[in-house]
Amino acid sequence: MIRTPLSARAADFERLSSGTWDLLVIGGGIVGVGAALDAALRGARVALVERDDIGSGTSSRSSKLIHGGLRYLEQFQFRLVGEALAERRRLLRLAPHLVRLEQFLVPVYGSPILVPYLGAGLTLYGVLGAARDGGWPRFVTRGRALALSPALRPDRLRGAYVYWDGVEDDARLALAAARTARRAGALLLTRADAGPVSEGAPATVDVRDRLGVATVSVTARVVIDATGASEPDAGTLPSRGSHIVVARDRIPTQLGMTIRVPGRVIFVIPWHRHWLIGTTDVVHHGSTRRPTATREEVDYLLRHTNEALDIDLTSADVVATYAGIRPLAVRDRRGVIDSVQASREHRVRRHGSLVTVRGGKFTTYGVIARDVVDAALGKVRSHAPGAADQPLIGAGAPAELAMVRNTLETRYRLSPLLAERLVGRHGTQALDVARQSVRAGLLRPLGPDGDYLEGEVLWAARHEWALSLDDVLARRTRLAIEARDHGQSVAERVADILGEAIGWTAAERQVAIAEYRSASDREYGVPAVGEREERLQAVAG
Repeated sequence: MIRTPLSARAADFERLSSGTWDLLVIGGGIVGVGAALDAALRGARVALVERDDIGSGTSSRSSKLIHGGLRYLEQFQFRLVGEALAERRRLLRLAPHLVRLEQFLVPVYGSPILVPYLGAGLTLYGVLGAARDGGWPRFVTRGRALALSPALRPDRLRGAYVYWDGVEDDARLALAAARTARRAGALLLTRADAGPVSEGAPATVDVRDRLGVATVSVTARVVIDATGASEPDAGTLPSRGSHIVVARDRIPTQLGMTIRVPGRVIFVIPWHRHWLIGTTDVVHHGSTRRPTATREEVDYLLRHTNEALDIDLTSADVVATYAGIRPLAVRDRRGVIDSVQASREHRVRRHGSLVTVRGGKFTTYGVIARDVVDAALGKVRSHAPGAADQPLIGAGAPAELAMVRNTLETRYRLSPLLAERLVGRHGTQALDVARQSVRAGLLRPLGPDGDYLEGEVLWAARHEWALSLDDVLARRTRLAIEARDHGQSVAERVADILGEAIGWTAAERQVAIAEYRSASDREYGVPAVGEREERLQAVAG
């Protein structure tokens, strides 16, 4: 019998009820898959269930930064910054195809006293660990700053600082961690709804297959609740961070930028053919599923970017928007109205057979995973080898990744840009993607920009749990935010390839296309002037 993605998934669903698991993880964001990976590498029998797709929540909607967080220095959160910079260094080694260093410019406007003030903060950033990778920050004169970033407004510009920080593909990093956990022996199942956790030892949880009608009872010694923002509680403050995406040639600058605004910073982050600009930080009300940027947030980002840069961005320049919900951990959310000042540290609690984790930064997911698995497994396995030194699937040394890119160009005749981006998504496995694409007759660009292969859709179905157009267009590729039409022009072709792999009928393909076109406009589009926030926060589907 041929093993298809759905038949493999059905077998995994049956395995859920086979015996008692050491750990059952609920939630397939970066913390959940990190915990599953850490536990599997310690020898635990671990299963993970996710109600939607791997990384479909906050873990694919971040600022795409792996960083310490410069602004946390002003809040005296030195331990958090140092911890995050240590994790940045680790991820540059364990996932070099997904995490890279980029240069950022911090323009200094206004009073001359700001030059030494910002210099002291950036020097401290270097002391806490940033200098170990990219080197020490350096000050450049006003003329040099304008040469590096002609977009800067020259009025009252005192100069600028240049420093290095990490940029990542968050959705694919979460996916790589999940696939590495599977390789280590963990069972991971998407489109599976977990019910309430029963009291007792061991615990039991009813898990419903969202693609069918079956429900199984799962038994685990410990259950880890890693649902994050999707299941906020009294100790969680949901904070919305929204971003806008603009074309790369719309902002004339050689470097990314960190722009100081009252009370926080806005990043202009290099993202292939585009810039990501964000983020906002506002207390979120209503549903946390499929959040969208509000018009007020888009205008806020445009206004502050235009105040620092002489570019006059308008909403017509915005290719796409996206928003994510941070599950900030607070002691008592009553009376809390300022999410900017809320800590980004994580909180782990155990009550009987249930361990709950909230808060934290994407950058520190490895630390969070270690702490939550320590709490779940106890002292016996707390010092066993975990994920701290485990390269993620696709990782390779620089020379090895360069060789893969060269082979893609010479043997498979891919353009240098497509070869580079393919390696940037799949690392050493890019050659496997190319080989499978040749066998399937799919070694062709997906769409006119040529940044993706048609064969990546088939690879996503067979190896990466992709079961919908949104899985492919928003997270396996990033066309949902990179294309002005959010990938709708290639939706039919994606539906053909994906549908054949997982067994869709012709009618099911048409339904999938129509649903994606409707949902993607709402989720990634630019909200209209005057549109109410409640409508913008509506749940897709």
